[in-house]
Amino acid sequence: MSSSIRRIVMVAPHFEEYAFLLARALAREAAVLLVVDTARLDADYQDRPRPAAAAVTLRHCTFGATELPGLALAIARFRPDVLHWQEPSGLVKAVMAAVTVTLAGPFCRTALTIHDAVPHSGRDATVAARLAPVRRFTRARVQRLFVHGPSCAEQYLQEYLPAPHRDPRLRLTEHGTILAGPAVPPPAGFRVLMFGRMEAYKGLDVLLEAWRLLVARGVTAALELAGSGPELDQLGPEFAALPGVTVTPGYISSAQVIAKIGAADALVLPYHSATQSGVLAAAMGNGRFAVASRVGGIPDTIEHGNNGLLVEPGDAAGLADALARLANDPALRRHLQSGAARTAATRLDWELIAQGILADY
Repeated sequence: MSSSIRRIVMVAPHFEEYAFLLARALAREAAVLLVVDTARLDADYQDRPRPAAAAVTLRHCTFGATELPGLALAIARFRPDVLHWQEPSGLVKAVMAAVTVTLAGPFCRTALTIHDAVPHSGRDATVAARLAPVRRFTRARVQRLFVHGPSCAEQYLQEYLPAPHRDPRLRLTEHGTILAGPAVPPPAGFRVLMFGRMEAYKGLDVLLEAWRLLVARGVTAALELAGSGPELDQLGPEFAALPGVTVTPGYISSAQVIAKIGAADALVLPYHSATQSGVLAAAMGNGRFAVASRVGGIPDTIEHGNNGLLVEPGDAAGLADALARLANDPALRRHLQSGAARTAATRLDWELIAQGILADY
């Protein structure tokens, strides 16, 4: 770490648990002010203990337009060596990032974590299109840009820079584990889980066809779909009619997600497109692997045959083959679960991630 990095302001209008765990790890080496909606952070830790972080100072902010002067003043009073934003979604928040980065630039180092270099299709893409000019402004002014893995870096370079694609400010960082619960043994039999907001890019149509193939082959397995979204609204009844499938619609709390991950052998991510994946970080943080499409940043985290299995996007037969193989091979499941736990304890460990970020500042 540079000896000049002693005070860091982390601003997180989204990704509250991610930002809190990163701030907590950074605080082992520097004083950290975390600006976050504390009500949302409390909701993330509802019904589960939040790790102690005595060295992190929390400042509540709902990121409304009237809060910009107070946010700028709080940053100035803290006198940070680094101002680090988690890239916002929403026009007011994006403007707040642009203004504070511009004001702070002459006095401290500035950094931005880009969680989705290219927006997901559907609702995210619509929001991102409106924010594009402000995001470009902010991205152009920070001194460091952090992205989650080589694939996300390439997505950023291709989308935002003319050829040849180069940006010396760009740095790679891992998405640390989130939603980590106590270690629990896997269930008897073979059970997979898919959770979250179900948009079209998540590939529920592929999973539906793959599960029909499993049923036709007589493979014994269980699947739970938990969450909400237009794709689950549309396809949920068809899933519910299939043997072994449970559909749990609606909001799923963090504690419930952890319990559901623990009750499964693996997560399934049949995505048509992706950037990085917090779902993978949650799975591995609970010692569970994933069967996922080879898209976006997913292959940067999943090492095929070591901590998960990769299939081609849109390939229902290939997904069915992978699930059938796992259903019939408990030893393979145990091997992949061990690999996932090792990945969580090494590459996705927050202390190691923080050390890398401090060095990159």
